[in-house]
Amino acid sequence: MTRTQTDAPAPPLPRGTSDALGELRRRHPGWAARFGVDDPVYALPPTAIDSLGRPAGSRAVPLFDEPTADAEREFARLCASNHVVGVGPDGPVAFHLLTDTALDIESPVIAGMGWTAAQLQTVQELADRGAGTRPRLRGVVGWLLTEPAFLRQVADVRRLYQGLPEAGRPRFPLARVVPVPGTTGGERWAAFAAALRALLDRWGLMSLAAWDLPDPQGPLLPDHLPADAVARPAHGVYVYVPVHYPLQGDDALQRQVAEFQRQQAVGLGIDPSFAGNTHHETYGQMFRVLHLERAVRHRFARPPRGLAGGIEAAAAAALRLSTDRVQRLRKWVNACRAGNRSRVRDLRVAV
Repeated sequence: MTRTQTDAPAPPLPRGTSDALGELRRRHPGWAARFGVDDPVYALPPTAIDSLGRPAGSRAVPLFDEPTADAEREFARLCASNHVVGVGPDGPVAFHLLTDTALDIESPVIAGMGWTAAQLQTVQELADRGAGTRPRLRGVVGWLLTEPAFLRQVADVRRLYQGLPEAGRPRFPLARVVPVPGTTGGERWAAFAAALRALLDRWGLMSLAAWDLPDPQGPLLPDHLPADAVARPAHGVYVYVPVHYPLQGDDALQRQVAEFQRQQAVGLGIDPSFAGNTHHETYGQMFRVLHLERAVRHRFARPPRGLAGGIEAAAAAALRLSTDRVQRLRKWVNACRAGNRSRVRDLRVAV
């Protein structure tokens, strides 16, 4: 990643950056000059900012001085008010698995839509369904970001992307490319489009919100997509259940679906632990810790003394976990990324 010195002029504003962010940069030039323009800058949770602004453990001084903490809080508020997680080269980065908020059907915005009581009930039911799905999908992201095969494939796609002329690169989020009749992007474009689609199809993704934020496909209930639709996931278990058939919580059909998931994972050359993701809560925590650690490390051109301890304290505060739990999660992330997922007892899958 390209970095500038803290006393160097601030880099040009990335494409699509809002006027509010430009104003923030002008008020806090020293903070803004820490970042290059190649990778996203992610907002930190307010509790993490507070933690990083206090000395902890062996740190004689806080990792954030007061001006830095002020800038971080303002950036966090700006991102939260726009329901985004940060800002990248193509502008604000939206990622619903990190910004989910409860729906208030009595809010002025919803009330002003003029919906009937039945319509409001439907909206609330859909929101509740999403609230139950998001934690499971966060676990999928955590598994993916700790899987060497996935990270290698992302790196390959990124190299092809960077080989495209800058003016012709598609903007994030990166989704399946739909060819336009009568146009061509050349061999390099075709190679990138094919590699991106292969990545999304193999791992069951809708898009890449950023290189380190894969957006996995959730369940389609019911599935009204045409069989030849571009948006249709390339793999998954399609099940027809009659309206009258009573499924039970321990039904054999559910066990059969889980077995089909395992068979598909093996067929795709993916570790069987990906199927069903039975440890999605733990992987979700691993994702949150990993994301926060990347965001914090992005603030420093060189790791300062006490950075690891500061990250652990900040993650514990932001995620409401014990420091011991955060330390274990970080160890498991490193073990998985080193190809030792099966050696982590807490992540083993019962056969």
